[in-house]
Amino acid sequence: MAETTDQNKPIIWKELVLGFAVVESCIYHSIRTIPIVTASSAEEVLFTDNLTRLTKLDSDETVKGVLPVPFPTYEVTGAMPAEGKEFSEVLLLGYEYPGVESPDWIEVLKREVANPRRCV
Repeated sequence: MAETTDQNKPIIWKELVLGFAVVESCIYHSIRTIPIVTASSAEEVLFTDNLTRLTKLDSDETVKGVLPVPFPTYEVTGAMPAEGKEFSEVLLLGYEYPGVESPDWIEVLKREVANPRRCV
């Protein structure tokens, strides 16, 4: 069994969610939500797409409104270091809401990584 170092441990990130943008698509006749999250440092802005999520709308999409969330609500993402790769795939694991018990995010991450049917 290989020795576990800090470089081999799963990583979990929590980002503050300010609300969810409601986006309508005219082509697909659908509505989706996009979380509006903050970056906690200038470094995070460089390595995440948090600040550009709303600029990635398709040409047929429009923002219809914003759904508020209770404070503090967090978007939880994680990554499992991969052998021989500098960066690992970052997976959306879920959301944490105040007053709601959160799951063991490391276990959720392990299930997501092992799930061959997950969306990519």
